[in-house]
Amino acid sequence: MHANRYLCSKKLPRCGEWLCERMLLQRRWLACCAAFVLLNLISFPLLAASPGLAVGSGMSYADGSYPGSVHTIGANPAGIAAAPRVGMQFGVSGGIGYELGDVTDIIDTIDDISDLLDKDNLTLEDAEEEIDHLQQLLVDLGRDGRGKIHGQGTIPLIVGRADAGWAVGIELGGEVHIGFSILDDELRYVAESQEVQSSTSAYLKGAQITRVGLVPSLQVADWGDRALFVGARLNHFKAEMYKSVIALEETERDFADIVNDEIDRQSNSSSAIGVDLGVVYQSNIFRGGFTWLNVNEPTFDFPTVGVNCAQIEDHDLQTNCFTAQSFGDRIRLQETWTLNEQARAEFAVHDPSQRFVLAASYDLNSVRDVSGDEYQWLALGASYRLPWFLSWIPDLRVGYRENQVGSELSYYSAGLTWLGVLSLDAAVSEQTIDHDGNSIPRSAMANLGLQMRF
Repeated sequence: MHANRYLCSKKLPRCGEWLCERMLLQRRWLACCAAFVLLNLISFPLLAASPGLAVGSGMSYADGSYPGSVHTIGANPAGIAAAPRVGMQFGVSGGIGYELGDVTDIIDTIDDISDLLDKDNLTLEDAEEEIDHLQQLLVDLGRDGRGKIHGQGTIPLIVGRADAGWAVGIELGGEVHIGFSILDDELRYVAESQEVQSSTSAYLKGAQITRVGLVPSLQVADWGDRALFVGARLNHFKAEMYKSVIALEETERDFADIVNDEIDRQSNSSSAIGVDLGVVYQSNIFRGGFTWLNVNEPTFDFPTVGVNCAQIEDHDLQTNCFTAQSFGDRIRLQETWTLNEQARAEFAVHDPSQRFVLAASYDLNSVRDVSGDEYQWLALGASYRLPWFLSWIPDLRVGYRENQVGSELSYYSAGLTWLGVLSLDAAVSEQTIDHDGNSIPRSAMANLGLQMRF
């Protein structure tokens, strides 16, 4: 194929605009993807988080079963009965976040690669000199040129009696995950056309997941000022999984239309049952808990890529199919995503009224998100809830979290709750990338929630 059908040609809007302006950190791409995720959250029932970015309300509460919020109390299924008062609680929350690869040095070299792919009438000597200079940069693009947008929403309803030591919760949820990476291909000189070519492509993986969860929780021991609680969460998942390889080449069709057609063609629906278990020990000044998530490890099938390509009538989609086939040694053509089991320990010290809380949690093993990236969170948080007569002053909280594997990003977070009803939390990564003199966080997350108690 002709060289300027590929990576970031300034003459070709399909590749140049999408890869350079969107995939490689332009704010317009992030805003577009964020809008897409939010629209999907509106279109699909609102899910407790699957592994990955911590965009839930617990991002500043150290992911623990904090009793002051209906959105966090069920992080450990035993936590809903351990709250000092239960009654009836209802809430709605939505969160969104992004994560980008470490592409600081890559963005500034994309133009050089583009210029090389646009050049005609190259001699072998000139081409080899340029290839020697730029090939490693293209490999770096394949390694770090990745990103994701993740959004989720939850609707929890909890009823119970603290004095009787029981509570039951119902959770409705939904989430959308969009991830991309670059499959780099070598730069090679073609003597017949006297130009440099590359089959570099985009690799997309995503999911839309809905969930209905039933959460019973019960006090099983009472020692006066100390108690032990157990709980379970029975989840029904329905997932729409997406996966595609898209050749970055010239075409008369709009690139967004091709992506939409690929999503329609390369999607697969499946459902599964999941089980979470939890235990919480609560005293006047201490809370400790253990959560075992996805005990039975539910699995979901991605659509198969790179098969039956000759039967596809659409030329662009057929090209994408053959391109996926050519990368069969780099990606799995047939793949499943498993919600692997994960153990989480949580600890908190607080005053007797549980207004001032210092909390921590730690995932005891790593798991992978839809994009295949590893996560294992260490989270810390400090929060203060004001007495009712000062409710017009927002409750405040701060937090810190770090992914112990994978990206190894660390985050600072802060949040507030106003009138005990409206909550807002945000987290920003400590690590940044630089482009054109601007510093951009490699990852950021935000969550907005409403809650009511009766």
